Amino acid sequence: MFDYALTCGLIQANPVMALPMRHVYRAAARDRALTPDEIRQFLRAMQTSNIRRQFKIVFQLILMTLVRKSELMLAQWKDVHVDEGEWHIPVENSKTGKPHIVYLSTQAQTLFKELKSLASSSDWILPDRGTLAKPFTIHDLRRTASTLLHEQGWPSDVVEKALNHTIGGVRGIYNRAEYAEQRREMLQAWADYIDGLAPSTNLVA
Repeated sequence: MFDYALTCGLIQANPVMALPMRHVYRAAARDRALTPDEIRQFLRAMQTSNIRRQFKIVFQLILMTLVRKSELMLAQWKDVHVDEGEWHIPVENSKTGKPHIVYLSTQAQTLFKELKSLASSSDWILPDRGTLAKPFTIHDLRRTASTLLHEQGWPSDVVEKALNHTIGGVRGIYNRAEYAEQRREMLQAWADYIDGLAPSTNLVA
């Protein structure tokens, strides 16, 4: 409302901007993680819905690659190396303040190739931005992946590194490993698992 008033020239400044968000809203911690059956239902409903194809691919990629929504929304093609199977998230787009490499499964590579054709000549993977009935958020897909990957026996440090989390405590100080090969193997296995629930080929024109 104040932004609109500012645009109309009715006020000189937005007074809300001087109020820290922590005084207005405090986010509650979430613990939502989808079950395999819920993932299957979600993917099938999403794949057959009438939402834009870019958004269908976005949902699939976030679940397959474990990235944050913002990391995909801010991504540019210069950072995605499909043929090498790597997506380099630059420091300015990384929540941890450090660059991060996402290893692309064969399914993710196929989805990125279609996004490229949909993006036309744009430098951005998603040049413009255009819910679901189930009670979960996009970020819950990351928590879902983390939960199931741990349940499937993948080492916690490998999962945390794939999520681009900072490992805390003494272990984080002394463990500088990138786990590149393990992450590449894990993300391919994870994409295969997702494909087993609802094939990503349903998304590809």
